[in-house]
Amino acid sequence: MNERNQPNWLSGSVVRQDLADWIHLRRLEVGCVLGVYPRERKRRRTVWMDVALAVDTRRAAQSDRLEDTLNYEQIESAVIEVAQEGKFHLVEALASAVAEVCLAWTGVRAVRVVVDKPKALTQTASVAVEIYREKGKAAPSGG
Repeated sequence: MNERNQPNWLSGSVVRQDLADWIHLRRLEVGCVLGVYPRERKRRRTVWMDVALAVDTRRAAQSDRLEDTLNYEQIESAVIEVAQEGKFHLVEALASAVAEVCLAWTGVRAVRVVVDKPKALTQTASVAVEIYREKGKAAPSGG
């Protein structure tokens, strides 16, 4: 953690938490193929997603007009489509695909995606992966 009580990976971020407005789509329920085992690949399972979009909302706040902000319904549809059409092995891959589709929207500077896979493990309520991506920043290379 840094001096602002943020995770260290966020402190070097171009989109600082305190200078960004965030639009949240919370607890989005989607059925998708997700898993590495053959039994997981046979049918859709429910996953929950939280998507936070870093945008500048000042124009929309001033005008109070839909055309001055992101259309939440369209973004929700795009996220559902990428999840339902993909057949992902890893939660990480699904989260990354969702982040990519969100960053394609004009005005979205960064995105935080949480994908929650209920009952992925026998003794755990769910497994979740949270990622943060910024427009124009390449993923780190190496392993």
